[in-house]
Amino acid sequence: MNLRKIKESDLKACAELYALVFSSAPWSEAWNQENSLDRIEHIFQSKGFVGILAYENEVLGFAIGTSEPFYYGSAFYLRDMCTRPNKQGKGIGKRILQYLEDELISRCVKNIYLTTERNIPAAKLYERSGYQYLKNNGFFSKTLKS
Repeated sequence: MNLRKIKESDLKACAELYALVFSSAPWSEAWNQENSLDRIEHIFQSKGFVGILAYENEVLGFAIGTSEPFYYGSAFYLRDMCTRPNKQGKGIGKRILQYLEDELISRCVKNIYLTTERNIPAAKLYERSGYQYLKNNGFFSKTLKS
């Protein structure tokens, strides 16, 4: 398995994987090639973008997000991460996270934060990789009605 930074030419393959992963259980969301590509291109074009790709003969997984300035230095918002379903549980996600962390350290980023559901396998990956669930912080959401 190889790891490297994501290039623009990788976006379509990443979108295909994104649609496959997030339209399946446990998420079962309405992702397809088109809306996945819209999301990934949007994040890719954002200021502070960093993305890591794992691949062999195909995209195995990736992580994408943005670095943002804070009073203490830069923080990285890990927006999305996914691994090909038939390759999950084989250490790919762990290696992507480590490569990402090394890249962020080289850019003097001080902190990584993310949101995910607590009852899915990805939450365990993050905890095993040293990420902490912050009980005093809240994630708020509101559905807007048109």
